[in-house]
Amino acid sequence: MAARDIGQESEGGWTEVQPREYHIGHVRGRPVLTGVPVLPDPSDEATMEIRFPADEPAYRDSNLTVVFPALVDGEPVPCAISVEALEDHFGAYSEDLEGWMRAFDAGRPRIEAVAREHLQISNGTPVLLKSGHFPPGNVAA
Repeated sequence: MAARDIGQESEGGWTEVQPREYHIGHVRGRPVLTGVPVLPDPSDEATMEIRFPADEPAYRDSNLTVVFPALVDGEPVPCAISVEALEDHFGAYSEDLEGWMRAFDAGRPRIEAVAREHLQISNGTPVLLKSGHFPPGNVAA
């Protein structure tokens, strides 16, 4: 059989494709595979220490989010929630900065719980929570 260029059709009409090459990278000292659409090994998640300091959240006007800190294995990782999510799921009113901050404070345990899940999934990289991260119909008054 003669050698063919990759992408050339073989018998039966199939296109030959060279296997995808995977590389191991590191995110904050933890090995991660790049190019693999698979969630991290859950056993690794158990060793990740995630804490949320009681620091005051901050409103970021440039992207309409409320930013709050997390510590993952002792290193700071920024987290944020969109004001849309605060309006949709935590009872905040549109265009009301004080209302967004009150809604964040009232919903902080739930917001941090969802942020924790996503920090584990993302292997400790920054998290932006949007309305779709929270189940529909659960609006905190």
